[in-house]
Amino acid sequence: MKYYDKVVITNLPSFYKINLYNEINKSCKLLVIYTWDHSQGRNQDFFEGTMQFDYIHLKDSGFTRIIQLKRILRSTEYKELILGGWDSIPLWASAFISSKKKNALVIESSYLESTTKGIKGLIKRIFISRISKVYASGKSQRRITDDLGFKGETIITKGVGIFNYIKQPIFTTRNKVKNFLYVGRLTKVKNLEYLIRRFNKHPELTLTIIGFGELEAHLKSIANENIVFLGAINNSELSTHYQKADVFILPSISEPWGLVIEEALNNGTPVMVSDKVGCSEEIINKNNGVIFSLNPDNFEEQLAKIVDIENYNRMRSDISKMDFEEIEDRQVKCYI
Repeated sequence: MKYYDKVVITNLPSFYKINLYNEINKSCKLLVIYTWDHSQGRNQDFFEGTMQFDYIHLKDSGFTRIIQLKRILRSTEYKELILGGWDSIPLWASAFISSKKKNALVIESSYLESTTKGIKGLIKRIFISRISKVYASGKSQRRITDDLGFKGETIITKGVGIFNYIKQPIFTTRNKVKNFLYVGRLTKVKNLEYLIRRFNKHPELTLTIIGFGELEAHLKSIANENIVFLGAINNSELSTHYQKADVFILPSISEPWGLVIEEALNNGTPVMVSDKVGCSEEIINKNNGVIFSLNPDNFEEQLAKIVDIENYNRMRSDISKMDFEEIEDRQVKCYI
């Protein structure tokens, strides 16, 4: 029988989760089981990374996959089973195969997009009744456990993984704020039509959009000349674009966390995010960006704040002092 301090069951490998698991594995022996429930709309390198921990890809489908998972768990000794959500049959099966006192749950969705009422709320209460510990990304995520009446231990990690951070750029002032950047999927939930219509009214500003998705043709058809689409760009090449931009902007109507916010800040770039972004309460403050509601008047008010050059350069100075190694270390310690 193999022994592990922690076993993680999650859907797919992603570069920022691989980085997190590698760091956890330095302090405790880790096994990660990938259920391989597919995700769409990502760059190929989103799923790439060197795994320095033991891992298993479930190869079967349907009920045979549950049998395979049960066999693995019954032949493995572990202190803690960490479930990467509650939205698939393998995760549900694992919660009941494993002892409740060993079960932990990662919650990365915020209360804004994860209901705790009605039938869905009842189902989540059943699931969480099998959980003794929750790793919640932030306050917006912890609110779900509070609303479900969870009585176990809750740890706020202040992150969803470790991105490929760089040494913080040296602070330099800028003479004007003109170039805005968006990075992500071109889907309805990202609220890009709203963003484009706002920037259509500001020809003095430029908006660069990096990413791909089903709305690409429509978004291009409504965009004025001050809006540029660059398509898909590998994650490893994004630093150049973050640093070239004056402001990173994320207008989502639903966003569980928003790792791109951390990436932008790591590249010295102030941010402008909607109040629907899950990490806004944990990360964004007057020293690094602004938060706007989807009311057009409020958007314009917050835009005016961030283009104010004195305020903007103060933000850039404060961002340059952020210690992302310390932020990473804090997140890893939550698990070990």
